[in-house]
Amino acid sequence: EISRREFLKDAGLVVGGAAIGSAVILTACSGEETTKTVTQTQTATQTKTVTTTQQVGTATVTETQTVSKFVCPIDGMEFDSLAELQAHFEATHAGEVPTALNVISLTVNGQAYVFQVEPEDTLRNVLRLKIGLTSPKDMCLEYGACGSCTVIVDGRPILSCMLLAIECGGSVIETAEGIAAAKHPLFETYDKTQAVQCGYCTPGFVCTAKALLDRNPNPTEEDIREALGGNICRCGTYPAHIPAILTAAEMLGGA
Repeated sequence: EISRREFLKDAGLVVGGAAIGSAVILTACSGEETTKTVTQTQTATQTKTVTTTQQVGTATVTETQTVSKFVCPIDGMEFDSLAELQAHFEATHAGEVPTALNVISLTVNGQAYVFQVEPEDTLRNVLRLKIGLTSPKDMCLEYGACGSCTVIVDGRPILSCMLLAIECGGSVIETAEGIAAAKHPLFETYDKTQAVQCGYCTPGFVCTAKALLDRNPNPTEEDIREALGGNICRCGTYPAHIPAILTAAEMLGGA
């Protein structure tokens, strides 16, 4: 019985390197001439290692040669060099590569990002796991029922747990982190009116309120109640949100 370590050693395969180079292995054993082939496949690159073993006197000489192929991830065509693959991309797939590879570009809090995403990735998970923004919360286990994951997408408050990231290519997104960095008066008024208790739902409220003030600088109490209708607060701070938003509107120049 041959162990995995012995098999890899016998095949002349170097594990963990970026490429597998030529090698000469001498073993003090006899045997017939044999040929073994090991193939590794990496992203856009296919590496084939061909190992030839032959008998020389009383020793066995093993010579390994490596041939690299650059594989197009769109149509599977193989090329001998990266330059050839790049030329193929530009000539054949220039317009379709981002879509085919699920690549999206986003502007989040004023900074540009480019991501490769899975079709099932939500915007909330991309913001949290790929960028590291923690404000989009998840109080309802992604049922779209609590509003704690609300962010502003192209000027509109959106439930980020219900929106697929692949649909957001080219969008401009604001989160509570960006609103805070811009020193929006909502943060000051939320503090003064004690609209924050545990704070878990607060980012969603702030994003919803900021989107409201952007499109309506002079909201009425009824406008505020309607806008916040999809945001749930565990601590029951609902009455404090109305004066906080009205005061922020005045600080921004509203009537």
